[in-house]
Amino acid sequence: GLHMARTLGDLGRALDTDVSPLGTETSTDSLLAIDAEGRVYALDHTGDWYLGADIDQALAGLVTGLEPARLVAP
Repeated sequence: GLHMARTLGDLGRALDTDVSPLGTETSTDSLLAIDAEGRVYALDHTGDWYLGADIDQALAGLVTGLEPARLVAP
């Protein structure tokens, strides 16, 4: 669990917002996170992914298998 705090801290600094754990996506073991604005992200060994502007959009994408947008450095 300690690596999760560092990972979420790094993401929060990169996005300039507070980020909290939300859960995991079981088929890929991705860490799901939500920021202070309600946006949802997935973090795994392949990168960081934007799942949606809110929990409803994120869940719809996960359920339907919609490919999320990869977060990239500006």
